[in-house]
Amino acid sequence: MKNTLIEFWRKRAKWRLGFILMLVGAFIFIYTFQAPRTLGQFHQNLPLILRMAAGGIFLWGFHQVLIVLFPFLQRFHIKRIGRNRVSLPRDGLVYLLMMTVLFVGSVLSRENMLMLVFAMMTGPFVLNGWITYSMLKNIKLKRLIPQRVMMGETFTAEISLENNKKLIAAYLMEVNDYFTNQDEKLDASVVFRRVGPGQQLSAHYYVKLMRRGIYQFGPLHVSTRYPLGLVKRGAVFSEYNEIIVHPQIGRLNSHWADDFFSIAEMAQQSRSRRGVFDDEFNHIREYRTGDSQRAIHWRSSARQGELMVQEYHQNRNYDLIIGLDLWLPSSSSQDQADRVEWAISFVGTLCREHLKYSRDTKLTLISRGRSLELLEVGIGSMGLDYLLDFLATLQPGKTPVDREFIKLISEASSSRSRTVLVTTRKESDPQKHNHLHTMFEERGEMNGQWRTIEAEPALLSRWLVLETD
Repeated sequence: MKNTLIEFWRKRAKWRLGFILMLVGAFIFIYTFQAPRTLGQFHQNLPLILRMAAGGIFLWGFHQVLIVLFPFLQRFHIKRIGRNRVSLPRDGLVYLLMMTVLFVGSVLSRENMLMLVFAMMTGPFVLNGWITYSMLKNIKLKRLIPQRVMMGETFTAEISLENNKKLIAAYLMEVNDYFTNQDEKLDASVVFRRVGPGQQLSAHYYVKLMRRGIYQFGPLHVSTRYPLGLVKRGAVFSEYNEIIVHPQIGRLNSHWADDFFSIAEMAQQSRSRRGVFDDEFNHIREYRTGDSQRAIHWRSSARQGELMVQEYHQNRNYDLIIGLDLWLPSSSSQDQADRVEWAISFVGTLCREHLKYSRDTKLTLISRGRSLELLEVGIGSMGLDYLLDFLATLQPGKTPVDREFIKLISEASSSRSRTVLVTTRKESDPQKHNHLHTMFEERGEMNGQWRTIEAEPALLSRWLVLETD
């Protein structure tokens, strides 16, 4: 309840007008009881008219406050009014207020001239409403978006409007699109200046989604105030789409091969003349920030006049096993949430590099978040898409490391496998029994080479290079 009130106060700019309308309505309603005789001198029914108007103003303001306090009520609002929606912009409200004053004045004073002016003002108001209603008939809206994007990637959403009327064109059609996930609600809008009879036009807007997961697009709202701007009429189209936002994927620099593979493979080569884990030379390229100085090819650097490095395949023909421990406490900070995202980006990058360069190998991902999941991925682009879809929807949990998680990783390991354990827990905490590395050492059933990595952004940034705009 406390968090709801804090969020309500942050949105005070949205409910302030409704609160003021409630106060004005309550003041007018109470005043009609305080001075009924004074108001009755103008007209005997004036107190009753003012009470009805005050009640309407109070209810309208109360409705606006409730929408801000409980946003889920908007769904019932749309269902209640159906597909067509009618609202008055600020100009229309002022115009309607003037009409109301003229009508009340003509009734109280019995002045025919005021009633004539009121009737003349009613014509444009009704005409504007009829034109907007006619333009919204027989139109169709469609949305076209990609099925998958990467977090932070800019993509284009296409909105097409088809006018199936034979005679009437659609002018100044504003289309609002809404897309939401578990944490945020966003919107975008496009405007069609004119869509002729039987014509179909398309408009675009650009989107950059900064949270991984599944976004729901829809519904589409179309509205117009043409030609006078006094009445705004709209329609709701049940056009829904879904898009999967993959975690941000980067590349592994040469430090990863030096830190994780070199020592182990030097020991492997000392026992055997030739093993299956030898590096494979790929090409020579220019030096990039973060590359290891050991990889500099001095002869090519002297020839080219700039630093050149030798690039090797960072993944070899071995089975890769990744144990992902996504731990996030109930009262988490932003730093702990960043650990989760860095861990997922690092695992996604590591899996992509392995699937890209390895042959006839197996990739096994075992994650422990809200639930225990085991995923085996084959070599190829389809396997990578399936893996990234899985990582996009992966949610952290607050349960301690259980024996089942350790058992699955131990059973998957073999003499020709390499195991990477990534945890979002702080391995420097005093409680050693909660450490992932300690629990695997105590069990002592791991085959092959393995290593535990703490998902600290400062540590992962040594190996992981994320592309930023």
